[in-house]
Amino acid sequence: MNFLAELRRRNVIRIAALYLVGAWLAMQVAATLLPIFDTPGWVLKALVLLLAIGFVPALVFSWIYELTPEGLKREGEVDRSQSIVDHTARRLDVAVIVLLLGVGAMIFWQARKAPVPADAPAAASAEKASAPAAGDPAAITDKSIAVLPFADFSAAGDQAWFADGLAEEVLNALARTPDLMVSARTSSFRYKDSELAIPEIAKELGVAHVLEGSVRSTPERVRVTAQLIRASDGFHLWSQTYDRDIADMIQVQEDLAQQIALAMQTSMDPAALAAMATVGTRSVEAYQAYIRGVAELASDLPGATERSYDWFEKARALDPEFAAAHAQAADFWLVQLNTTRTNSGLTDASPEQAARNFSERIDLAIAHAASATDGQGYRGLKALRELRLREAIELNRAVVAARPGDIQLLGRLLEALTYTSDYALGTELLDGLWPQALLREEAATLHVNAAHRHLDKARAAD
Repeated sequence: MNFLAELRRRNVIRIAALYLVGAWLAMQVAATLLPIFDTPGWVLKALVLLLAIGFVPALVFSWIYELTPEGLKREGEVDRSQSIVDHTARRLDVAVIVLLLGVGAMIFWQARKAPVPADAPAAASAEKASAPAAGDPAAITDKSIAVLPFADFSAAGDQAWFADGLAEEVLNALARTPDLMVSARTSSFRYKDSELAIPEIAKELGVAHVLEGSVRSTPERVRVTAQLIRASDGFHLWSQTYDRDIADMIQVQEDLAQQIALAMQTSMDPAALAAMATVGTRSVEAYQAYIRGVAELASDLPGATERSYDWFEKARALDPEFAAAHAQAADFWLVQLNTTRTNSGLTDASPEQAARNFSERIDLAIAHAASATDGQGYRGLKALRELRLREAIELNRAVVAARPGDIQLLGRLLEALTYTSDYALGTELLDGLWPQALLREEAATLHVNAAHRHLDKARAAD
């Protein structure tokens, strides 16, 4: 008890409080400002390490020394009758209060609600009208994340294709992680150039974490900055700046996906994480063509489907073993075979030729699949096209079990179930096995909403 009283008398406890509050505030300011100046990620890590190392010496220093009118002196050399520790304590109390006000201002700034962009209210209202409240904390799982479109900070402003494509591929990689719930692209990319604060975006999407980033690219170098933010308090769980040669851009994407999965504390072992993040090619030229195709496909601009197909064709020509490029090119022909799709009828190829083109490309994707799960997914798509429905259901169920966060895979399985009138399993998947927040995703309209309506009508008819 005497020791505790001595700690108080020497202001050690006040120094500890001042140090901790000041360190937290310094880290938050640094995490906010350093990425703006493209500071390497190790700078923030070094700052955190230095602040942690300095805590104990600060306490020891405050125990040994005392501030006097003549300056710092050893505590044992100070006459107690002339000590000003009480005056120093009051000054320290004021300093702590000032820093706490700074902390409050920082939290308020991070959580402030910015004006909603003109195009956001309608989309947000439509989503909320058909779903439970997105901001309901009970509907949000901690292992949930939205990947926002990356910003293009390149000098010429001509690298948006790389920014969008990289963000989408990171999103796709994270969707392969079994215990992560990943907001779909059509939902999270709606916030491109949005001025909404991160907590507000996370609340509308129903996720606990948000990944944002930026790219700067020249013909020789690529610089990617990414930050993983916890929406509840705006705290940066992880941030990194990659400043690499163009030849290392594949490694940047793979490492980025792995590090985010690690920061989210997923249950995957290192080998599984590496497999999850694998791009599938070591050819930079093929990777760039593929990323351009992904960005085009995501843009929904006139002619985007044809342009994306040309890029996928170029990618698979540059690397004949690039399974993802083969699969994307195959999907183009699968769409052309579906006359009900609005983006079909884009070629003069006959149905027979389109079917051959699809089979050729999906077979190459199967042959060069980067993982067994990828191979199952490609085989399931081929089986669905050929109406081998039981096989398609079996294969797609296996892939969905391994990658429950991938809405497109879920949609493919539900499509197969509608063909077989397996309403019980379809309803179970829709209403039982999947978090409501995930089904609220706008991307579910790929197949999920249509399948749900189909099941409802079929049950009513029965």
